[in-house]
Amino acid sequence: MNNEVFDGNYRFNLKDFLFKILAGSAQGILIGVLPSAILKYVLRPFIQSGMHWAISLNAILVLFSSFIPLLIGLAIAMQFKMKALDVGVLTIAVGAASGSIKWAVAPAGFVNPVSGLALKAPASVYIAAGAGDVINAMIVSAIGVLVIWLVYKYLWGFGALAIILSPLVIGGGVGLLGLTIAPVVGNVTTWLGNLVEYFTTLLPIPMSILIAMAFSFIIITPVSTVGIALAISLAGLGSGAAGVGVIATTVILLINSVKVNKKGTSIAIFLGAMKGMMPSVFKRPQMILSFLLTAAISAIPVALFNVQGTPTTAGFGWIGMVSPIQSSVMDTADKAFQTHTVSPMIAILVFFVVPIIAGLLSDFLFTKVIKLYKPTDLQQEL
Repeated sequence: MNNEVFDGNYRFNLKDFLFKILAGSAQGILIGVLPSAILKYVLRPFIQSGMHWAISLNAILVLFSSFIPLLIGLAIAMQFKMKALDVGVLTIAVGAASGSIKWAVAPAGFVNPVSGLALKAPASVYIAAGAGDVINAMIVSAIGVLVIWLVYKYLWGFGALAIILSPLVIGGGVGLLGLTIAPVVGNVTTWLGNLVEYFTTLLPIPMSILIAMAFSFIIITPVSTVGIALAISLAGLGSGAAGVGVIATTVILLINSVKVNKKGTSIAIFLGAMKGMMPSVFKRPQMILSFLLTAAISAIPVALFNVQGTPTTAGFGWIGMVSPIQSSVMDTADKAFQTHTVSPMIAILVFFVVPIIAGLLSDFLFTKVIKLYKPTDLQQEL
């Protein structure tokens, strides 16, 4: 699609449409999740010491996660190069429909925790409630994009009344539709998460291997590992396995990158820029076998030591050291997802020692013995 303006003349291509939805979702999720996930352990000592700046900064960063549905809507609208009005309408519709901000009616006498004043009459209150339903945000975004396009195509974008009708009809209508389907979508995603959790309990080692291998591949595609984890509420053992899966790919990329690329590229990979290496990897897709083997080996100690995590840490790996730290530090905010922690030494073994050794062995096998790829295949600048 070469159209620069999103209107009734915009030509849809299913593949490109889905890619834009996925790419925008990934951007929105990462913007919302990364700040809090990376800094929450850094800020914790300062918060416990009662430092006001740390408490305020943490509150701001945590609020990022509650804005994830809005960020998804915003990023998807930007993918389609929408006008400012349409960007705002889609963003609010998705945010209202995806459960990250919930509202209820507070009775008279309810004390506002911010102002300290009691309500004289019943009033609506809004409560930030985590990241909401990411899958529903993606579905509502897709519906919103289609509705906005149809309005342009058949109703000329509401013409001079757009500033009034777009928020009412599109924002309110799409938001209400999304809110209506939210319970059904939520039940499906909860069912998927419970199914994965059930199988990891029933078959911990095989399921850990499968999850790790899946995430080792997903991290090198346009699909967001963090988004997938949040979408199905991947927690417990599954989250730990997903973390080492991401690390497995990181290790193989680093082993080869340091041999042929500038330091900046290798540092970027270590910091989380694995997706930036997609062009090189998919020129030599046989390299993916090395990711998968490393992930399979690395997943075994995850199951043996019952290494756990939460949905918000599953897709990170070494990024911000989120996965290793979460496995050994119980987060009271996420204790419903994580019921077990391991010692720091076990975390180092599982997230560093085993993946690095497994990566070196796998890379040696595929580059020196079988000779499926070579380090120069990964020569690329980020």
